Amino acid sequence: MEVLQWGVRALIVVAVLVGWHRYRYPGGWGPAFSRAYAPERRELARARRRLTARAVQAWFQRTAVQLRLSSAQAARRRRVTAAEQALREARNPGSGQVVGDLGTLILHQHTLSIGEEEELPLAGLTVRIHAGPKSHHLIVIDANGHVRHLPLSHSQHEENAVHAFATLITNTARLDAVFQATVEDRVEAARAALAEAEGDTAEEEAVRTELHDITQQHRLDPEQAAALARLKAARQKWQDVTGRLPAR
Repeated sequence: MEVLQWGVRALIVVAVLVGWHRYRYPGGWGPAFSRAYAPERRELARARRRLTARAVQAWFQRTAVQLRLSSAQAARRRRVTAAEQALREARNPGSGQVVGDLGTLILHQHTLSIGEEEELPLAGLTVRIHAGPKSHHLIVIDANGHVRHLPLSHSQHEENAVHAFATLITNTARLDAVFQATVEDRVEAARAALAEAEGDTAEEEAVRTELHDITQQHRLDPEQAAALARLKAARQKWQDVTGRLPAR
């Protein structure tokens, strides 16, 4: 049964090949297969190969330039995306990296987190410490004058650690003040970088010009025109001999 199936498949393949050959060399079995028409078949096949080779060469040249154009476009899109991200970060730098922590207090470059519920900007924030009999009391005052009283028990937090953390908050807040003072400058620089990335199309335009020139060269290529003329003559000769005009 399997041998029969393979035989049927082979017959189908042969039938397809025969049909294709007759399509390429129309006019009946004689023109398609007879030795009497072999010179005409060779001439027609040679003319087709020359034109195909020229078309393939032209296609590879155009494709190589088109790939370079796509690469240049993708590179500019990456630059624009990076510039957009830089602008977003300049406008909204977020909390920044973690600088230190003490218990539930987490100090970032631009904020102080109190547990998971509250995050205070460091801009204008001040801290002081009040020592109690059982706890250190960290007093945090934000830029609006709101006061947070944060008790830190002696059993869990050494006095030196509390004072060191308060000093760290103060120093980080000073650095943040310098950072905030230059936000507008960074935003403007990021905007300028984005505009430059969006407008930097010189490489793309150069490749587009090259692609246009190559397309024009192929359209006016004398060798392609000669190959077309040879194929036209071979097809006409085939028609004169067989009465059928073959496909290109």
